[in-house]
Amino acid sequence: MLAKIFAALIAVSALAAPAAAAECALANEDGAIAEGRLVDTDGALILEMPESLCLKGPDDFDNVGGTKEVHVFGATDEVHTALSKLVGKDVHVRGRLMGAHTQHHKAPILMEVSEADAN
Repeated sequence: MLAKIFAALIAVSALAAPAAAAECALANEDGAIAEGRLVDTDGALILEMPESLCLKGPDDFDNVGGTKEVHVFGATDEVHTALSKLVGKDVHVRGRLMGAHTQHHKAPILMEVSEADAN
C-alpha cells in the first residue's frame, strides 16, 4: 500500500528536492491526487502526507517550496460532508491545488477536493 501512496504522489508532485520546479504540482489544475491521514485541526481539515509536496503557479502564494500538510475542503457540500466523515483515516483525494492566501488557511497549500475515499 505504501508503494501505491508514493506512486500517486509522484504522478502529481515532487517527492524529491522541492527546488526542482519541474517536479512540483501545478496550481489551479484539476486532477491533482494526494494521499495521507486526514485530521481536524481547530475546525480545518488537514491532510498529513508522508512526503513533502511542492507547488508551482502564477501567483506568489501559489509557489510553495514544500509541505507535508494540505488544507482540504470539499468542492461541494456533499464532498465536504464525505471528507468530514473520513477524519482520522488514511485517504485518497483528487481535486485542485492552490497556495494559501488568507489567514484562514491552515496549511501552505489548499486543495479543493472533488473526490475522496478511504484507503
